[in-house]
Amino acid sequence: MSERPPIQRWWVSYFVVGALAVVLVLVAFMLILTVLAPLSRVILLVMFGVIVAFLLAPLVELLQRPLRRRGLAIGLGATAALVVLIGGLALLAVPLVRETRELAEAAPRYAAMLSSDEPINVLGIEISGEVRERIGREIGDRASEWSEIAARSALRVAGGLVDVIFVLVLGVYLLASGPAVRRWLLDLVPADRRADAARVEDEGRRVFGSYIRGQLILGLIVGALSAIAYLALGVPYAVFLGVLAGVLELVPIVGPIVAGAAAALVALTQPFPLVLWVIAAAIAIQQIENHLLVPRISGQAVGLHPLAALLAVLVGVELAGLSGAIFAVPLTGLGWSLWRARARAA
Repeated sequence: MSERPPIQRWWVSYFVVGALAVVLVLVAFMLILTVLAPLSRVILLVMFGVIVAFLLAPLVELLQRPLRRRGLAIGLGATAALVVLIGGLALLAVPLVRETRELAEAAPRYAAMLSSDEPINVLGIEISGEVRERIGREIGDRASEWSEIAARSALRVAGGLVDVIFVLVLGVYLLASGPAVRRWLLDLVPADRRADAARVEDEGRRVFGSYIRGQLILGLIVGALSAIAYLALGVPYAVFLGVLAGVLELVPIVGPIVAGAAAALVALTQPFPLVLWVIAAAIAIQQIENHLLVPRISGQAVGLHPLAALLAVLVGVELAGLSGAIFAVPLTGLGWSLWRARARAA
């Protein structure tokens, strides 16, 4: 009989390399952000412009085939995206602003209720007074801040529209000039390294494009499902909670948990057993996402194990807050895919 091969420790090397990639990529990203801190707003707008270009690229390529003119395809694609954006804002703006204002006004009442001596039971388990007092104190501390944000939201609309227009124009420009910029950048690379640089650029576009489009589609679907479920259950601020679920979908792994916890916290202020139905709805939506949506929409866009993705999110939050959490996974996935490509070529 032949001897059985020794147990391979591939998972050890995978975890170590993945952890190092997470730390190195995010530290480098943070150093760049620190140096460019005075231009942070401009950089953020440029990043959103790049995201718009990635989102519109498949539509432009689809329209370019029958039209045979890239400029016309870009114009039609941008117009369609603008119509969808304006329609979505018109549909959500009024209920979202109203519910945000109502939530800010009700926050002190919720804080007082959580801080009261009346028992709150969930599944027969009483929530301790210390936990309730801490939650109530946090809500009370944030109530004034939420009220100010709701009051200033109308004043920020004009500036926000200017930023949206700038981002759309930049995205259209990147789509129109993308091939020329790519050729110009590759010409700066030495001839013997040009093929490798082209592969790196192709891999970067694949990872970022797939990830961004997948997360946006997932966010829209999860946000819509959450809002519909909470409206059907009679949960207060259902539109706000649905939008929150869609936005937090951009933060892998952690975001959906936070969104579900927020919905459950709001449901706790209503008669029992609404909170149980909200928790069940949140779990059902997550199961639909994990087993039906993610395999078909995102797949393995960044090629990271869930544990490595979670580590990337945690490090990203520590280094750059919410922005770090959003961009940690695609940056780490890009570094990991490039490392694998180099290992295969070696």
